[in-house]
Parts: sequence; C-alpha cells; structure tokens
Amino acid sequence: MDIGHILGELTLNRGYFPREAVEEAIRRRDEITPHLLDAVRNATQHTQGVKEDETPFLPLYAMFLLAQFRDRRAYPLVIELCRRPREILDILLGDMITEALPEILASVFDGDAAPIKTVIEDPSVDEFVRGSALRSLSILVHEGSLVRSDVIAYFGELFHGKLEKEYSHVWDVLGSESADLHAVSLARDIHCAYEDGLLLPGYMQPEEVDAAFAVPEAEALARSKKRSRGLIADVVKEMHRWACFRPRSMSGQRRGDPSDVPDVQHDPASATRTEPKVGRNAPCPCGSGKKYKKCCGARKTES
Repeated sequence: MDIGHILGELTLNRGYFPREAVEEAIRRRDEITPHLLDAVRNATQHTQGVKEDETPFLPLYAMFLLAQFRDRRAYPLVIELCRRPREILDILLGDMITEALPEILASVFDGDAAPIKTVIEDPSVDEFVRGSALRSLSILVHEGSLVRSDVIAYFGELFHGKLEKEYSHVWDVLGSESADLHAVSLARDIHCAYEDGLLLPGYMQPEEVDAAFAVPEAEALARSKKRSRGLIADVVKEMHRWACFRPRSMSGQRRGDPSDVPDVQHDPASATRTEPKVGRNAPCPCGSGKKYKKCCGARKTES
C-alpha cells in the first residue's frame, strides 16, 4: 500500500475502520508524518464551508497518529486548531473535543505549557476546548511532564483573575481537576466559585470536592492517575470501536464476535463521556431533557 492509498483510505469515513491503512501508516511513520502534519495544518486554514455530511476524517486520524508518534511538531498545529470556531470544530472533531483532545494535546506536548494556557484563558475559544486544554495539564502532571505544585499554582491564578468571572464549562473543569490533583489549598476558592455561580453543582457536587480532599494525598493522586486515560499509545485500540464505523466485519472482525462488543463506542458526532461527569452530549443535570451542550453548557454562548 503506497502513501497515496493510505491517505485515500483515511480521508473520509467509509463506514468501516481502515485498520490496514492505519497500521501501514504506523509502520511507515517517517514517510507518512509530513502528510499528517500537512493535514492538521490545512484543517486550521481551509475548512470554511465544509458540510457535516462531508466531514474530512484525515485531520482526525492525523492528530491521533501524530499523538502516538509523540511528534512535537504537531503541538502548535493542534493549538491553532483549538482556536477554530465551534461550528468548524464540531464538524472536524465532534465529541472528540472532550473525548480525546486532552490526551492528544498531552501526547504532542513540547515542554512549553504557555500555548495551552493561552487557550484556557481566551474567552473567544470554545468553552469545551478550553476545558480540554485545562484537563491536558492534569494528564501531563500524571505523566511526569509537569510539576504538580506548578499546575496547582496556575489553577490558583485562574481562580484569582485569569478566568473571566462568568460561567463557562472551563470553570467546571477547573473545579474537578483541582479536586483530582488534590489541590487542598484551593478548597476555599472552589467553594467561593460555587457561591458565585461559576461552578455547576450538576457537574460536581461541593460535597464531592470535600470528600476528595478528605482522602490522603497519595491515595487520591493514585486514584486520579488510574482514572486518567493518559497519552495516546495505540491508535487502533483508541479508534477501531467507534460507533461510526460500520460494518465491523470490514475492519477485520466477525460480526457478532463477542470480542467485538465494546466497553465504550465512540462517534465523533455523538459520543458521550465515560467519566462520571457531564459530557457535551449527556443529558443536562438541570433536568431540562436537553443535552448539556444545548442547555446549561451553552449558557455562556447564549448570553
């Protein structure tokens, strides 16, 4: 299979997972990488007018593969992609904005957290992207790429002025990631944010924060690291069970094979989170019956 054939297989969703093309891309890493970088670069510049039923899959495959390759050249490109308008990101990434973007950012991280911080602090960036950028910092702590105390100090700066004092999803993530990193020094800030309406109790209850901080630090961090999905290590494992790939028999598995029953099915357009937190497509905890992203999660946008 030549490079052109591989890229052709990865360009669109053809209804099945192109396992052979993905595995060949991994085997031919050096040859395919410039094309993958171009795919992400082009996605930051030339996706205006793309229709949802014509979703280009190549940038998505490219980001996953570059993440597995730990290619730091992708880092500024993914950061730039994060700044695209919500409607473009929904077409390109769908719910991978929350499902995989934190892991992708952490996987291509080049050692400089400043670009991630600019995304987190920019109110013009989609709120779910900002939340994913913030979550990537916790992953980098668990992976040993960032110092926990430094990240907690930065979280404190967010509480104390680096985030606009207006609700958006990034506040919910800030509260939950502070709890996951056992940032006891921020307990008062978290409770004040609840009092100011900056944190949604439906996303994480104040009692959950107190319970998290009551656990011994070492135990809490061990639990948090275990929950963390970590870096992208195996694109085939990450992607082949997505619900958007049908029929499964075309990805090299027998229909009805018990081994083909996934724990979680992912679809860039309709995935839901596996974590016990409110995802963009999960029912809103306020009880409206709407999806979170169309209800409380959209409060900032609608205002």
